[in-house]
Amino acid sequence: MGLFRIFSWILVAAGLALLGADAITTLEQGTMEIRTTAEIFSLIGFDIANVENGPLAKLANFFLNAPLWGVVGGAGVILTLVFRPID
Repeated sequence: MGLFRIFSWILVAAGLALLGADAITTLEQGTMEIRTTAEIFSLIGFDIANVENGPLAKLANFFLNAPLWGVVGGAGVILTLVFRPID
């Protein structure tokens, strides 16, 4: 359980770092700049623009078009709540 708690806090920290990177980019450019999950995947080498077919296409497209800091940080917060210490 302790390993999952550490992993969840790492995800929260990564989400905050990604939020800070978007904030710095916004301040530098003067316009709102938010990186989506699909944009970051394309930088890594995975060109996933949209999922066209399939039973979970709408859910997959939602996560691909969501800000990456929200996806990573949200997963970290949920895991932090699930793996909290029990008294």
